[in-house]
Amino acid sequence: MRSHIREVQREVQSLKDSREIDDFEIAHNGKHPTVTFLVKGVWYSTPFPSTPRTPYANNFVRQQIRRRIRALNIS
Repeated sequence: MRSHIREVQREVQSLKDSREIDDFEIAHNGKHPTVTFLVKGVWYSTPFPSTPRTPYANNFVRQQIRRRIRALNIS
């Protein structure tokens, strides 16, 4: 496992610890690794790059998950 993917895993784990998401899995869909996360009993996924382009790539994954949750209008 690459260190970047471990960093992403830590970011997503922090979302789980703060109870923004219920559970998550990190998998590979053929082109990109994906984070599959559980919110209110429904699984959603978002891809992320396998190599970081900037030092803020881990934060970007966290923002993508939060945007996806907001788009669902779940409170």
